[in-house]
Amino acid sequence: MKNRIAKLAIVGTIALSFALSSVLAQAQGRTNSPAKQAAGGPPAAASQTPDEAIVEARQAFVRNDPARFEAAARRVDRDHPLAKYLEFWRLRMSLREQQSAEVPGTASADRLIRRFLNEHQDTVVADLMRRDWLLDLGKRRNWELFDAQYAAWVLRDDDQVHCYHWLGRVERGLPADGAHAAVDAPRHLGDGCGDLLAAMSKARLADRERLHRRLLAGLEADSRDSVERAAELLGLDQSAVARAWTRPLAALAKDGGRDITMIALSRYARSNPQEAARWLEEMRHGLRGADLDFAWSQVAAAGMRRLAPQAYAWTLNALDARVGDDTLAWMARAALREQQWPTLRRIVERMSDEGRSDPAWAYWHGRALLAGGEPAAGRERLRGVAGGFHFYGQLAAEELGDLVRTPPRAERPGEAEIAAAAANPGFSRALRFYEIGLRLEGNREWNFQLRGMDDRQLLAAAEFACRRQVLDRCVNTADRTRDQHDFALRFVAPFVDDLKPVAAARELDPAWIYGLIRQESRFIMDARSSAGAKGLMQIMPATGRWIARKLGVEGFRVSQLDDLQTNLQFGTFYLRTVLDKLDGSPVLASAAYNAGPGRPLNWRSTLPGPVEGAIFAEIIPFSETRDYVKKVLSNAVIYAELFSGQPQSLKTRLGTVWPQAAGGADDVP
Repeated sequence: MKNRIAKLAIVGTIALSFALSSVLAQAQGRTNSPAKQAAGGPPAAASQTPDEAIVEARQAFVRNDPARFEAAARRVDRDHPLAKYLEFWRLRMSLREQQSAEVPGTASADRLIRRFLNEHQDTVVADLMRRDWLLDLGKRRNWELFDAQYAAWVLRDDDQVHCYHWLGRVERGLPADGAHAAVDAPRHLGDGCGDLLAAMSKARLADRERLHRRLLAGLEADSRDSVERAAELLGLDQSAVARAWTRPLAALAKDGGRDITMIALSRYARSNPQEAARWLEEMRHGLRGADLDFAWSQVAAAGMRRLAPQAYAWTLNALDARVGDDTLAWMARAALREQQWPTLRRIVERMSDEGRSDPAWAYWHGRALLAGGEPAAGRERLRGVAGGFHFYGQLAAEELGDLVRTPPRAERPGEAEIAAAAANPGFSRALRFYEIGLRLEGNREWNFQLRGMDDRQLLAAAEFACRRQVLDRCVNTADRTRDQHDFALRFVAPFVDDLKPVAAARELDPAWIYGLIRQESRFIMDARSSAGAKGLMQIMPATGRWIARKLGVEGFRVSQLDDLQTNLQFGTFYLRTVLDKLDGSPVLASAAYNAGPGRPLNWRSTLPGPVEGAIFAEIIPFSETRDYVKKVLSNAVIYAELFSGQPQSLKTRLGTVWPQAAGGADDVP
């Protein structure tokens, strides 16, 4: 043990020395010294430009390669507009190395970080650095420094940091009224929230019942980390917990007690809800009361995620379960599929205030009230949703008798307002990042500048982005306005002369194609998804090759998907193909474009009867596809209104989805 501590101390000293010398050298302008070149690893290519060196350094940072990083950093002058990122990445690598070696930070490292924050105040890199430092300070229990930095932290976007804040108060015996909400918020406890839960248990701020509820919340989220941490605090046998998680059927064969049985049944339901239901029906588990209700809720939710025909019957067994909004949402979808409005109403009314306020459940709650003969209450509920420029806002307005209309266009920003946006150094850094292909950093820089902007400033920034052809930032920035709106910026329609002839040739609605592109790529010509989809219409390479064969394109290369005409021709061909395969339903075809045509065919086959297109969209079992379909069709009706000047019906576009046996799309990728 002593040797390990000594070894870690040496590693920490080396890491700190590396960070200290590197940052000081950069600050003092000695980045090209012979000594530094010798220590920094192989030099970068002599022909490499400073921008290329920034990209190289970022790649080295991601791969945690200090030698390659320093070789690239030497090619960047201190006055380069993105030079501060070199300091940022260098400091983050140093923190990462300390944490991987389990070495606590030091006062010298803290001084380095504090100096960086002081030199780069009110920048996104400073706030990102502060967030990482807060995580390190929380792990070290350096509460004095933590408190000061937590108060200055702008982004407020990390549950673990918030948990460390409350942990510091619990450990010092300070008022910690927000600790319960903080520890309940994340799906996965992680280090900060896990330590907070343990401290709350030790301080008797979390009794066994609360620990048990946190264990159940972990089961609802399918979070092994959360379940194991709560189970440890409950004193459960860890080997039994592990067996229940990884081999639930084997665990159910033994009498492991209430909590072990709950873990095993919840895990078993994830993979086989029918068999888990049989266990519950045969009462082979010994669960009673609230525990039995919870177990049924997990079977019902798992069943609905698989669109099992029994999901509604299982939901009826779980109506009194004390569960979170996510489980209740799956149970509500089971009732919605069956169009059982009284049950749907009961489930939504059991959600939290936040859950009931979600536009989806506010809308369906209003519909349930109308179906239950309470028109005044139902219309009042719908009015609370109808003002939103989104799928359920549009549906609610239409339910109240108003077709989809865009609001009056705000006065366009003047040249002085646009010049102010152009002078923003953060926007300039963002544009430079876009030029060199580092879109993540560019988006962070851009979005950080939008904090606190009023509608006029947002519209000016959006107009500036459009002029610079950064269309995704134009759209996203205009989307943020609260009272003054410009839907020509929110819903840009570039290359219309290229798209409309292609749409006409395929007999497709241009508004739908634009709605799809807006969701797929936000009009980024060279967009790349994590899965490899390319271009405006985000076509997968394998799908591109299939389309090329169908169209008789000789010598097709995947790189051609970056070409505007090729991408539009291929994307619209595929969209027409799936539309024809799916009976002309835009709902099913939009789902097919995202998830492949086989899945919506299978989903449709599970319907007990015909349903509104909006109901089908809500019960799609894939969260990504469900969100995608809603946004594409919501976009489409707005584009249609902008193109035609006439109010539009989202309900008409959604139509009705009819049950039909699966099959018929095996030849379409």
